[in-house]
Order: sequence, then C-alpha cells, then structure tokens
Amino acid sequence: MLAERPHGGTLADPRPGAVFFAVWTSLVAGWLCCRVGLWRITADRDGVHIRRMWAVTFLPWSRIGRAELRRDGLLEFVGATEIPLAGLFAPSWADRLARRRGAGVRAAQVLTEMARSPDLRPQVRAGRAATGSAFAPRALPLAVAVFAMAECIHR
Repeated sequence: MLAERPHGGTLADPRPGAVFFAVWTSLVAGWLCCRVGLWRITADRDGVHIRRMWAVTFLPWSRIGRAELRRDGLLEFVGATEIPLAGLFAPSWADRLARRRGAGVRAAQVLTEMARSPDLRPQVRAGRAATGSAFAPRALPLAVAVFAMAECIHR
C-alpha cells in the first residue's frame, strides 16, 4: 500500500524495487501475525510444549527452575541451559496502567508452581492436537495472501 504501483498492479509492470518492497512487507506482515499467535503454551506430565515459529519446543520439568514474565511480555524459563521464550502477554507495565493482574503473571506463577511441585502437574501426556504445530508453514501462504490482497486493492 505504501509503494508506488503501476496501473494494474505490481505484476502488470514489474519493477524490482516495487516487487521487492511488496514481497518484503507481505512477509513481515505474515511474520507479525504468526508472532502474535505464539501465545500457546501446553503443560503436560512430562514438561512444557512451547509453540514457536519453526518448531514446537519441548522443555522437561527437570530443566525448569521457574518462569518469569519479562518486560516485553514474553515468558522466560529460568533454570534451563538455553532459556527459551514463550507466550505473548501484555507487559507488566501495561497491566499496572490498567490496574489489573495480567494473564502473563498468572501463567508464570502457575508454571513455576508446577515446576516446583510434581503434584500440581497434569497427569496426562498432551497429544499433537493440544500442543499444536509451528507457524512457519503458515507464514508463507499468509504472505502470499497479503500480497494478493494488496494487488487486488490497487487494481
């Protein structure tokens, strides 16, 4: 929408700059939509399944010391060798402005309690339907759809 496009759309008279800009903005929009969808975290008897852009990461309970909500709204699992980030919640400063206790703080507390006490953990193993799948296979088709919509609008 921000690029100068010829009459009939970018593909009617393709110029490298306009095509690159249209493809790049479509990929960024697809990535942003997928990033917003990364809020899903599934806990089961064995550990935590974290939905990521490229894969679903599994983190066993033995590697989790505690979970903390970072300033940017992501959950951080402390105690793991590689600290994976998960979720997309409102940052704590936004919750303070709204004068409410946010979902991110509650999720961090629940996950910390589950990590410390095996009795609080779910007793069943989560299946693929519960853990979900990565978003990368959806990002490219979403980018193509955004590009096609922009082309239709500018015709």
